Amino acid sequence: MRVMLPIWPNPSHLYPIVPLAWALQAAGHEVCVPAHPDIAEATAAVGLTAVPLGDREKMPVPMGPGRAYVSEREKVAKATKALGITADEQEAWDSFSQFMLPAVWDFHPYGASPSEPQMVMDALVAFARSWRPDLVLWDPCFPGAAVAARACGAAQARFITAPDYWVYSIDLMEKRGDQLDANGCHNPMLETIAPVAERYGVEVDRELLRGQWTVTPLPEAMRLPVDTPVESVRWIPYSGQTPMPDWLYPVPDRPRIGISLGLSWRKYLEGGWGHIPALLSAVSDLDIEVVATLNQKQLADVTTVPDNVRTVDYLPLNQLVPTCQALIHHGGFASFAAAATAGIPQLVTDSPEAGVNAVAEGDGMGATKHAASPVTVRHVTGRQAGLVLDIGRPSTEAIREQITRVLTEQTFRDGAASLHADYLAAPSPSAVVAILEALTARHHGR
Repeated sequence: MRVMLPIWPNPSHLYPIVPLAWALQAAGHEVCVPAHPDIAEATAAVGLTAVPLGDREKMPVPMGPGRAYVSEREKVAKATKALGITADEQEAWDSFSQFMLPAVWDFHPYGASPSEPQMVMDALVAFARSWRPDLVLWDPCFPGAAVAARACGAAQARFITAPDYWVYSIDLMEKRGDQLDANGCHNPMLETIAPVAERYGVEVDRELLRGQWTVTPLPEAMRLPVDTPVESVRWIPYSGQTPMPDWLYPVPDRPRIGISLGLSWRKYLEGGWGHIPALLSAVSDLDIEVVATLNQKQLADVTTVPDNVRTVDYLPLNQLVPTCQALIHHGGFASFAAAATAGIPQLVTDSPEAGVNAVAEGDGMGATKHAASPVTVRHVTGRQAGLVLDIGRPSTEAIREQITRVLTEQTFRDGAASLHADYLAAPSPSAVVAILEALTARHHGR
């Protein structure tokens, strides 16, 4: 069969699908990755067929939540008030409305006219109609791909690597549609996707917004309670590869800790690095080696890098993490999964007293924390596989104590081993191929 994997154009959206795409290709299926031209080179570099959509020179650079979107955010804020979001709903709703939706707007303008040309979507639908995929496995930050699938008769499903903030929030808006209407507000998701659907003569219904099914590597305990068919797949750590540095092996006798605070955050969002000086100061007096994947932007407030800290702009986690006894990270799923795969304890940076909010920062946008960090913190600490580092009030002494604990207390090694067992229990990408074949046969042409 032919499988189309449309993605939002960032490596953090590309790399998670690579192992499954390889498995599909190894089973004899044709696979391609249509997306904004910015990701075409990285796609080709991982051995997948890239399909650049549109002319890079005629489109704004995709920024997602890093773009202000002032009027759009004001309308969403009004809808948020009308919906009467409760304290229990706030975290998931804010993650969706302040971070996921702005990424969608890059290619599905809020409240656009159906007659208005949309370069990326026009190119995607035209390609889908000519290439005729059997299955479109789409990125939820690029939901117009479901429209393209419907327009060409393909089966369509989502591939997600985060809690399902999308369907959770879509369900919430549908249940409280009367409250939106009563307050003169529109459903932000419908205002975003309906113009795209109308442009190509596609009806907006439950299946279009949610996919016919969902594929995710997220452990069941980290998922939100949404009513959609879900197929699990094992996370295989992969990221853009670089030659292995000669210092990585042999592994030192003293413990090595890795630090990874997110490629996407440092690329798209401003600020958020004020805790790094305290973090590096905390490790300076410990008999450990630290490999910190931090760039100059993240190190701007650091006056002195300790002697036991090696800073590198980038090192693939699948190279670094297997040499570490613990990983400090920002709560993103790729970092969590890298540590879980290796069976090592985790220290997750978070601001427990802060909500998940986008904030104006200089000329761009910043964030109070990574959108997924609260979910990751609850899962890691609940399984006793690690601790949370409070970056809202960073304390050198507290951080030093927590690092010492995860390195010396057996409880955390046992907890990390239990997360590793979860990882092994999920079906491998090659095992999931047969499931996708069966589901595609059932849904194709519907």
